[in-house]
Amino acid sequence: MSLLNDLIPEVREQLEADKEQYPFLYKAIIADLQNAELSTDVKVSTANTLISYAEVANVPFENDSFILKLYNVFGK
Repeated sequence: MSLLNDLIPEVREQLEADKEQYPFLYKAIIADLQNAELSTDVKVSTANTLISYAEVANVPFENDSFILKLYNVFGK
């Protein structure tokens, strides 16, 4: 099971928008998410990028914790 399917739509849109401008970053994030089964399996750099995408998309976070923000990115 891949975490790629669990990304919330707002973050997925931000990721897809960067696909052409940052192809290597896009491929690295996709590969990391396809290999991860749990949110704790995601590389810190990928997690940080996904959280940044969520912040740009104005996704409301319930908490300021890095891990809880990452859970929110996956709709949990």
